[in-house]
Amino acid sequence: MAAVRSFLKEEGRRAWLVGGTVRDLLLGLDPLDVDLAVTGDPRELARRFADATGGSFFILSEKFKACRVACSSAAREEHDGGVKGAPPCPGNTWDFVALRGDSIDADLRARDFTVNAMAVELPGGEEVIDPLGGRADLASRRLKAASSGAFDDDPLRLLRAVRLEREAGLRAGRETEKLIRSRAGLAARPAPERIFAELVRLLQAPGPADGIRRLDGLGLLEPLLPEIYALKGVRQNEYHHLDVYNHTLANMTALDRIVRGPASFFPGQAEEIIRRRKNTFGGVSWRSLMMSASLTHDIAKPFCRSAGDDGQVRFLGHDREGGGMAAALLCRLKAPGEFVRAVSFLVRRHMRFEGLLQQQPPSARARLRYLRATAPLAPELIMLSVSDRLSVRGRLVSREDIELHLKLAREMMEMCFAPESAPPPRLVRGDDLIRELSLEPGPVIGKLLDRIEEEQQLGHVTTRWQALAAAARMLGEEGK
Repeated sequence: MAAVRSFLKEEGRRAWLVGGTVRDLLLGLDPLDVDLAVTGDPRELARRFADATGGSFFILSEKFKACRVACSSAAREEHDGGVKGAPPCPGNTWDFVALRGDSIDADLRARDFTVNAMAVELPGGEEVIDPLGGRADLASRRLKAASSGAFDDDPLRLLRAVRLEREAGLRAGRETEKLIRSRAGLAARPAPERIFAELVRLLQAPGPADGIRRLDGLGLLEPLLPEIYALKGVRQNEYHHLDVYNHTLANMTALDRIVRGPASFFPGQAEEIIRRRKNTFGGVSWRSLMMSASLTHDIAKPFCRSAGDDGQVRFLGHDREGGGMAAALLCRLKAPGEFVRAVSFLVRRHMRFEGLLQQQPPSARARLRYLRATAPLAPELIMLSVSDRLSVRGRLVSREDIELHLKLAREMMEMCFAPESAPPPRLVRGDDLIRELSLEPGPVIGKLLDRIEEEQQLGHVTTRWQALAAAARMLGEEGK
């Protein structure tokens, strides 16, 4: 905090650390995102702070005069290196907002929860300003609404209550629970982007399935995620012991175990999987991608359910239809496009591993085609297949079925990261095929190139002439 203290002292401005920042400091955590309430208009002050620390300035809300200074990694490295005259670069983000009301006391009383209604004055204050008893509630791990109108003022706080329970280990008291349930119908009113940001944090928190279950218990799941609420009570076949909703939560719990401890499931590739945790999709974390895919993987089952003459319940095409439904849900929440596409990809292809498993054992060509069809998210799909298998415990599922699935999953995960799994250098190009085989440009060229690459990876084709001969043979097989 030294950087902002010295900056505010030079500026001669009063400000307060507020909200989650003070809460996290009292919990002994190091807050990366710092909230500041300042007197007057904070925008020019924040601009100068960004200039002083090498950060980037953004307006968050013109209405509330809220703005953000985000410290770039380059600026952080430069300042950490001790550049003369430069203050230490702060954490990830600093949010500046105008003081609400005519005093810090009035500002705090207008906040969401008592544990977020505390402040410390800057530049030189040390005492915690706590008009609503937030410190005592924090010590008791009690989440209490700051006022009876807290959720009317901003309905996003309904969702935030569940997120704070999961992130900070708090629990809403009886009166706050009652208040949440009475206002649950307001949950979908905030801007979709804000809802998505809270949901992402809820899925990143420990026990994401418990977070979804808590949303349902407080009456928030149906207005926020009606597609997931619709899974409740949808009975499955005798391979399953749970309805679709509870199977989904079991899948999330199993996948959470896999992504947190991959060495227990894929000991040979744990390091590679851990490195993938750093990936982001439109700025959204890899963990959120995995949990979102798990949450929506069976989203289309209520619409694809049918019963055959044998009485067996089936959900034909639910993976294909589910990919579109998951994308529609995320688009409604204004999720980043890259994230939407990745979740949809995982949902649409989550049953492919089952097809591979049915071959007993799958051929080298079938394994290769699986990896090609699921790239670049083959490791993620393999993990999702394992969590799906572990959450299916009906009477038609044996221990041998589970062991067979895990064995193949480990073999396929090993193939994902094997050097030979990378696409080999192309022996021929599209124009070579057009010229040498007297073909017309079109989709067939791409298909031939893919088949030739497959033959290369199988070791059947190693030269240009073998590639052309293989292409001619493939055309003959297709009757072209």
